[in-house]
Amino acid sequence: MTLPTLPLPFPIPETVPVLLHPAVIHFAVVLPIVILIIELINLITKRKSLTISVYVLFVMLAGFFVASFATGVIDGKNGGLLVSDEGLEHLKVHKNIGIYLLYLSALPILLKLLTVVVKKSWAKVIYLVLFTAIIGLTLFQAKEGGELVYKYGLNVEAKVDLDDVVEELQDEVEELKEQIAELESTSTDTKVTETPVESNTSTPVVNVPESNVTAPIVVDINKSVVESTKEANVTKVENNITKK
Repeated sequence: MTLPTLPLPFPIPETVPVLLHPAVIHFAVVLPIVILIIELINLITKRKSLTISVYVLFVMLAGFFVASFATGVIDGKNGGLLVSDEGLEHLKVHKNIGIYLLYLSALPILLKLLTVVVKKSWAKVIYLVLFTAIIGLTLFQAKEGGELVYKYGLNVEAKVDLDDVVEELQDEVEELKEQIAELESTSTDTKVTETPVESNTSTPVVNVPESNVTAPIVVDINKSVVESTKEANVTKVENNITKK
């Protein structure tokens, strides 16, 4: 809802207590309904006492409208910085409607006086229709105020504490992410600096002490042992033949 912004009718003193708005606003919502019911009854009974009661209730209603607006502005300043951007936009609309209602609170009294002066049925119809419209706007304003509390958490202490806890947890999560990144970086550096270990098992190498040989000669030990055993057996057989 987009409405032209009206200036404040009077400055709001900072001495107004915080969180007094919920206690005051209920009277500003209920009194117009009570006045309307009395007026409808008085259309039939036409009692002067009821007319006087309506005037007294109108004066009380104007006072409660002023008190509701003043306490609402203070509560909005107190909790407006702790709500989301959407909630803050909602709060601005709520305040603007409150200014409209504050100006409109004088209209029913003026229309009531008009019915006394004119004493025509059409004047009473206009008065009752416009007054009913103001009541509807008041109920809509009350609904919007309830959403500010229950949907956006305006001036809800538990929500403020929960927001602080969430912020602390988010800070801890960021610290843990930094620690994990450091550990991963350290692990990568360790893998890069590691060198493979070569096997110590290799074929024996015998250096032949000859001047013309410059490279080492690889000797198969198992093959040398077999050939030596074969030569010994051949020599033994030849000796036996010679003796015979």
